[in-house]
This record gives sequence, C-alpha cells and structure tokens, in this order.
Amino acid sequence: MFAIYSDPLNAEQLKSEAENPTCGALVTFEGWVRNHNEGHEVTSLEYEAYSALAVAEGERILAEAKEKFGLKQAVCVHRVGHLQIGEIAVWVGVSTPHRDAAYKANRYIIDEIKVRVPIWKKEHYVTGDSGWVNCEECAKHGHKPQMDYSRQTVLPTIGKTGQEKLAQSKVLVVGAGGLGCPALAYLAGAGVGHLGIVEHDQLEASNLHRQFLYSMEGLGEKKVALAEAWLTQYNPSIAIEAFPARFQTLEVEQLAEYDLIIECTDCMDTKLLVNRAALKAGVPVVFASIYQFEGQVQVVTPDSSCLECLYEGGAPAEVPSCSVAGVLGAVPGVIGSIQALEAIKQLLQLEGRLENELLIVNLADYSMRKLKLPRNGKCPAHDTDQPLPESVDVTIDEIQLSEYQIIDIREPAEVAAEPLPCGHQHIPMNDLLNNPQQLEKDQLYLLVCAAGVRTQYTANAFRSAGYDKVYSLIGGNRVIKG
Repeated sequence: MFAIYSDPLNAEQLKSEAENPTCGALVTFEGWVRNHNEGHEVTSLEYEAYSALAVAEGERILAEAKEKFGLKQAVCVHRVGHLQIGEIAVWVGVSTPHRDAAYKANRYIIDEIKVRVPIWKKEHYVTGDSGWVNCEECAKHGHKPQMDYSRQTVLPTIGKTGQEKLAQSKVLVVGAGGLGCPALAYLAGAGVGHLGIVEHDQLEASNLHRQFLYSMEGLGEKKVALAEAWLTQYNPSIAIEAFPARFQTLEVEQLAEYDLIIECTDCMDTKLLVNRAALKAGVPVVFASIYQFEGQVQVVTPDSSCLECLYEGGAPAEVPSCSVAGVLGAVPGVIGSIQALEAIKQLLQLEGRLENELLIVNLADYSMRKLKLPRNGKCPAHDTDQPLPESVDVTIDEIQLSEYQIIDIREPAEVAAEPLPCGHQHIPMNDLLNNPQQLEKDQLYLLVCAAGVRTQYTANAFRSAGYDKVYSLIGGNRVIKG
C-alpha cells in the first residue's frame, strides 16, 4: 500500500498494517522533519504532491520491491501539507521471511520514492526565507517518471503481456503533420517503446490548426525536432529517434529494424515509395489519406494487397494536398487516431484488424465502410527483387536551380498573381501533358506549381513515358526566392 496523508501519521497503526505473522523480519523507517538542512535553520516544512501520479508511481515502486526482494507486506505513507519540527514526513515498513531482504527492500523503497514520486518540499527558515525543492533529486539521479498504463492494461486484450509487447515495439512514423501528430501522441501514450519520426519540413503557421504537437513559438523550426521534444516531455520513458530528412534517404536495412511503419504524408509519391520499400523490407505499413471530410486507411503486409494493387501498379489521378483542397483540423485528427489504433492492433495481433481491406470514413455524415481489396497478382510492387523507384520530388535545398530548366505548370491567373522570381518557361499542366514532345528526354527539368502536388503527378507521368530527368519541386513556387 502506498498512500498520501494530510493528517499526522500514527507509527504504531502503520506498523500493525505492515506486520505479517508468516515473516521473521519487519523493518521500518521513519523520516522526521528536522530543524536544519544544509546549513539553514528550519522552522517547518510544506509538502505538495501530484496525488494521482504519486500514488500510481508509489504503488509501482512497492510492487517492484515485492518482486525483487520477496516481500510479504509493504506499506509506505507520505505526508502532504504543513509539517512542524518532529513530525513524521514519510513512513516505510516491510515484512519478509529474512531480515537481510527486509533491510534492502526498505532502502530500495526509500531511495526510489525520493527520486521518482512527484512530491515537492518547501522549507521555511528562521530567517523568514523559504524555498521549494522541486524534484531536484530526479534530475540529479537521471530517473525518468513512468507513464501509468493501468487504464489500458485492465483490458483483457492488452493486459501485462500486451503492455510489455508494446514497450518492446519499434514503430516508424513517416510525416509529422495532421495525421502524424495524433498517431505519434497516441502511440507514445500507449507506451510503444521506440518511435522513429521521418519529417523534413519546417513548421508554418498554416499547420497549427491541426498539428497540435506544435505552437507559435516553433514557427520556422524543424518539425521533427519539435515533435521529438513534445513526445519526450509527454512520455520520458520511451525512446524517440528523429530523422530530419525525406523518406527516400532511409535505407531498406533501416526500415527492417522496425516492427511497423505508419505513413502519414499527403504526398502520393512518398506513399508509393514507402509501399515498395516496406514490401522489400518485410515490414507492415498503416497508410492513410484524407480529402476534405473523407479519410481512407489501408494496412499493407508482405502477404497482403498493397497500395499499388489498389491503383493497379501506378499513381492515381491527381489528388490535391491539404493546401489545395482544404482541411478541417479534426478530420486528420480522427484518421490519424485510427492509424494509431490500427498500429496497436497489428502489433498485438488483435481481432478486427484490417486485412486486405480499405476502410473509408466519411466524417460529413459519419458513415464507415470497408471494401475488400484482394491482392493483384500482376502488381509490380510485390516483385521485391526490383530496385526501388527514384523519387521525382526534390527540395530547394538539395539542388542547384541553375542546373535545371524550370517550367511553371500553374494556370495563367496563378502566374500573374505570383510570378516566379527566376528564369523559367510557362506551360500549363494540361498543355504539357497533352503535348509531351515539348520536352527533350536528355534535358534536366524542374516542374513548379503552387504546392508540389500537380508537379509530382506530371513528373510521374513523364517518367512513365521515358523522361527520366523530370523532377517536381516540393513546396512549389513559395520556396523559390528571388
């Protein structure tokens, strides 16, 4: 039993609660309020505790001591409120068959309580000064507070075994935006022991209404670093690995280190690349995409249908990004949460997980349906002996603009409103696709649009026709400076 008391402690009563007639040893400890500390004359003390977390962590420590030292009975009580000189601040009592284990267990409990339980002490001095001691011992000893998973381990499908499995799991999340934020938060909250984050982008003000891991103070900073900091503070007991890069820079060998991947970008080129790389590495992927009020979720495993089975081996028609089609923040919040739930189902092999299916969620009318998605025997993505396709996307930091012939594929009205501040050729997207002979196959081209969505689709179309030097600029015209 661990408890927080506001009234004075009765040592004799506590001793009777800690006694066990089957044991040969009872060792108790009483921590008294003394009249001095580190050269200061103390008149009284105050203790404050984050009670819910303190009790949960205290009970966890007693359980550890019971398992470690074979305790039959253990009691620890800590005072809160204003204490006078000579009052008991903390009391510990343990009963064991042998005295050596009792001594060690008592010392273990005292030391762990001191550095792990969120209790703050304020000392009042003779001089009239006072000062809070805010978990300084925790920082000094490098101990990490523990997340309380009791509300999910009570589920029969989770339990202690499932929680241990989650703690040992490694999940890679590609994209830390509207889908990635809820996925990362719920995986961290569930206790997935190792999270990898792949994100190359910087935080913009337009992200904040749906990407709750960030705040105004982080504008212009790398999202991956901001997400890492948020998750580390949220659950310090898990490991976070940050990759400030695009997915294509990760090797298949790196992917194979993970138990599962969650794909959270709004870039079809990245999705197709993740699809092929994951099949090659033999790692399951939870995909999702959104369009206005609708979301889709699909799970790809080495033996299941894949993203290209759905699109019959190629990219779909142009799908607008959030910056083009618009998005209400709650929509990716819901779909990203479903991705996290599905990831947990896959890691624990729970019933009801998606298998050769496409889940479609329409949040405009709250309808949900699952479509059967059989594996396509002719799908090229399942030929894992083939090399991974080269991405058509490039960032402004990866290239020298002077080496490319730049083509602006936006509509005339867009060009007039925001002209490119550099030399270029203007050919609207439809004109370019209808007359591909305007480009030369041995020339290096960089396509530019408003956000990088239309150019990605166009570049993929040209690549399929044998134009291997056509690239799409991530971020569109806004990233090109004069």
